[in-house]
Amino acid sequence: MRAAFAALLLALALPAPAQGPVGEAPARPRPLERLQDPEFGIASDGYALRREVQMVQWVPGAQGDRLAWRELPVPADGLEAGHRNPADLPVAAAAWRTPARMPDGRDLVPELLERAGEWRLLHPDPDLLPPNLAATFQVSGDVLTTAADPQRPRAGDLRIRWAELVLPPEAGFVPGPGGWVAVSQEAAIETRAPSASAEAPAGPVRWRYGLAAVLLLALVAGLAWRRRARA
Repeated sequence: MRAAFAALLLALALPAPAQGPVGEAPARPRPLERLQDPEFGIASDGYALRREVQMVQWVPGAQGDRLAWRELPVPADGLEAGHRNPADLPVAAAAWRTPARMPDGRDLVPELLERAGEWRLLHPDPDLLPPNLAATFQVSGDVLTTAADPQRPRAGDLRIRWAELVLPPEAGFVPGPGGWVAVSQEAAIETRAPSASAEAPAGPVRWRYGLAAVLLLALVAGLAWRRRARA
């Protein structure tokens, strides 16, 4: 009986088989160049940089024309006499993008990178502006504006802001059947886990606990038999 009990303790004390790594950390592409807005000097180390421009324009409404920020020119149709908007915004919206190189030497598809990434606002630095723009624009929060009073803009006032495309810390890419696949750190462990290695330890683990269960039943049965024999 003591031998059976010792075998039970030995079976339970056996270490579980070591499991290898179940996944790989996602790879992150490398921007090949630093991006910069050549007119305003705003720069980014991200994968893309965009300039967004809005202008205060007259907009028709049920209660009459009103002033509102708009990204595109508002046509004169429907506006009251004397309310006219410029045919074009004096500063155009723009975007710049750099190739994103993966560890295998291939460039990542821009659409895939944009879906996995996020746009983060940049804070404009007035010291980077050329003299002619520095005399026209001032910083208000995360935008440059021509409004003398940013809280009370007038018709024709502009505001410009910049955003850069970056990858969140948990995002990355893993090889897939058709190329690179965007995943988070957690999803990469699941999607990249080799099924064979993940299931291989299950057999030895079940065998160890199965042996322990058999020995435990044998120990209980032996104790019960001994008690009946003594009675």
